Order: sequence, then C-alpha cells, then structure tokens
Amino acid sequence: MLLTRELNEAIRLSEVAGIRSGIASVQRLYPTASAESIEIAGGLVAFTGIDSPLTQAYGIAVSAPLAEDEIARITEFYESRGATPRIFVTPFSDPELARGLAAAGYAPSEYENVLASDDLASHARRDDRIGVATDLAAWSRASAQGFMDGAAAPSDELIAGILSSSEGCIALEGRDGAAIVATAAMDVRGECAAFFAGSTLPVHRGRGWHQAMIADRIARAHDAGARLLRATARPASNSERNFLRCGFRTLYTRVLWERPLPGAARA
Repeated sequence: MLLTRELNEAIRLSEVAGIRSGIASVQRLYPTASAESIEIAGGLVAFTGIDSPLTQAYGIAVSAPLAEDEIARITEFYESRGATPRIFVTPFSDPELARGLAAAGYAPSEYENVLASDDLASHARRDDRIGVATDLAAWSRASAQGFMDGAAAPSDELIAGILSSSEGCIALEGRDGAAIVATAAMDVRGECAAFFAGSTLPVHRGRGWHQAMIADRIARAHDAGARLLRATARPASNSERNFLRCGFRTLYTRVLWERPLPGAARA
C-alpha cells in the first residue's frame, strides 16, 4: 500500500467528516458547550469544549496554501474561547505552516502515527464475545476507565459518550461474562472505515482483547462495503503493534503543535 496524495486526501476527508459528526453530537447533547468550527486554509478548526480531545485544527494547509494571517486567526479562535490552540502538521502540510507556527510561539507537543490498510480479508474475524453496545452509558464508563487506567473522571466519560453518540459511530464492547472489559468504536463513511477509541480495562490487558477488537471491526467494515481502513496510534505503542499485526501500515507521523495560553505556567 503506497502513500499517495490521493490516499492521504481520502483519509483527511474521512477524518474531517467524523470530526464534523462529533461537533454535531456536542451541539445536540450539550448546546451550552458552544461547539462550533470554522474552515481555514482548506482545513477544519474545531471546538467542542476547552478540554475536549476534538478541540484541534485538522488538515490545515494540505489542500490549500497558507495565507499570511491564518495562523493568527486560528490562535484567536481558540484563545477567545479559553482553549489551548492546537494544530496538526503532516508531511502533506504546506512547509510554511510549521515555520509560521514556530514563529507564532507554537511548539510540538505530541506525535501520532497515521495507519491504513486495504486488506479487508486476511485479518477479518468476527468474535462472539464482541457486540454492538446496547447501553451507551455503561460503554462510556468502561471506555473512559480503559483509557485512564481505571481512574476515569466524569469528563472522560462525557467525552466517550459524545463519541459513541455521534452519527454514524458504532460503539462495540467486548464482554467477559456479563462484564464489559474492552471497548472500541468505528464509522464507515463512503469506502473509508475509521477505527478509534480502542481500550481495555487494566486487569484484562495482555489477553488479546485489543487485537480481537481490531479483527472484529475489519470484518464489520468489510460487510459495510469499506475498501480502506484508517486509524491512529502513538509511535511504538502496543496499539500500533496490534494494528500492524492486523495488516495495517504506518503511513506517516503527524505532529500536534500547541501554543500555551497567555499566563499558563510552562513545564
């Protein structure tokens, strides 16, 4: 599977569509959160709450060049809402984006690998222990506990609930007996399926749940008519290794740049 601009554009459009769905979910469920977005330099600048992981700018200066004042516009959009400005930079971004971010006081804060696969046969495997969540509140609690090593706060459950309630999202749960021990989510938009929100409760790790959830989602994506799978993971993480075992390829690393809010303490 070769990385091309066409492949990257398919992934970018699928991600932006998913983020738009998340914004709509917040607007529907929590209208006082003032979730909204603007389009700048061909990308999406999203706000779904100060502490939300969706509050980031995606695809900036990939399909369109960066104008002189656009970094300042993104910065003002976030700072006026009390949120730390965060912008993804990829190998397909206009080189002026990284240079402009550095000049504006931004710095890299997080690295994330973008993975993809067009093999929807070799590793597809439905698992009788895995099914569509029927209680989204219970799913959200389990998902948040898996991500936060069992110490999830109400805000973590809130974020998980927003994801699982977004249009087109399928929330899946793995059960050991009656207990939810692993969670994951997916959506299929056109021919592209996105895998996200995979987590396992701490005491059940090391038993193959994460990989089983990937294989089950591949089978579901195949049944839904997808031809491309996408996911993200931290470099060299267990999550990335499991995706690679299931036929995914790491396409590139993208970097999340952020600018501290005025008056914020520096580490």
